[in-house]
Amino acid sequence: MRETITTLVESFFHGMNITITKLTISWDDALYDVHIETPDSSLIIGVHGAWLDAIKHLLGRMIDSITKKHTILHLEVNDYVKMHDEKLYHYLDGRVAYAMKSGQDVAVPNLNAYDRKKAHTYISEKNIEKLRTYSAGEWSDRCLHIVYEWEISSSHHVHTESKHRILEISEDGIDV
Repeated sequence: MRETITTLVESFFHGMNITITKLTISWDDALYDVHIETPDSSLIIGVHGAWLDAIKHLLGRMIDSITKKHTILHLEVNDYVKMHDEKLYHYLDGRVAYAMKSGQDVAVPNLNAYDRKKAHTYISEKNIEKLRTYSAGEWSDRCLHIVYEWEISSSHHVHTESKHRILEISEDGIDV
């Protein structure tokens, strides 16, 4: 299977006239990790990673057709995703520090859904008491909010005041 997937990935990028200097593929059940080193990274990544997402989707579906099952593909090009995540986490650390210092609802706009999910997870894994996140808005106006100093009421609901509204989350986190 490794040779088939390797050949597929090499052929895919060769067809796009992209030079691959190093290709590493590993997998665990349905998760495929593809690491590529190339001087043509800008042709794969595109603006803000948009092409990388599209290529990742196409390669993932091609691997699905070979393996006859749904797979998850992680495509890393010259450590772009790793560096992107490090920058995102560094930025979030600053926003968390500001929220904790000011006690204000801090909005983090311009994150795509994937980065917002990573941000929610990253911040929740910090396990900082009284620090919560939520997303608000629709479509391109949707943004992450970081809130510090929530109070637990006697009805076991979490409350916070923001400039715009009150958000209630049940203790089990299911009802909003």
